[in-house]
Amino acid sequence: MGKMTRQAETLVELRVDRLAAKYMELQDRAEELSRDAAIVRAELIELVGDYGSYPPRADKTLRLTGRLYELRLTSPIEITVDSRLALLLRRRAPRLFRRLFTRIERFVLNQGAEKLMNARKLPADAPRNLRSLFARALHIRDLPQQLEVRRRETPLNLPESRRTSGKEPEAA
Repeated sequence: MGKMTRQAETLVELRVDRLAAKYMELQDRAEELSRDAAIVRAELIELVGDYGSYPPRADKTLRLTGRLYELRLTSPIEITVDSRLALLLRRRAPRLFRRLFTRIERFVLNQGAEKLMNARKLPADAPRNLRSLFARALHIRDLPQQLEVRRRETPLNLPESRRTSGKEPEAA
């Protein structure tokens, strides 16, 4: 420990031990709190999934509001296009290809492609196995759900009956 006196060394050792013990205790508490937060997060996600609604023009985000907080649950997905199969589609249905895909270093799904492929009747120039080729060209992967909890700018007023009871509504 360098050129410290024995007393200084003892003080440093005691400080190291005290701070290390406190750090380890805080780490343990943080892990416990993290587990607790994960449990509450799962409950919030379930609640939004059961009772949430889609805001206007949203198709991947559910919203659920309380008196003080608003929850938004987004369930994103990732779609990748198999370039080899997309090129095969381009050879077999060149006119339709432009309506399905755009090439940007790689192929990305065009807006409206799903509607076109789910149409009852495909265009006349579509190959017989277009739907199969299209489905094989896509790789869809669910991404982790994102939960956002925000304090409401304007809390909702409680109905008079709840205001006087002093009780919170029971959990489902």
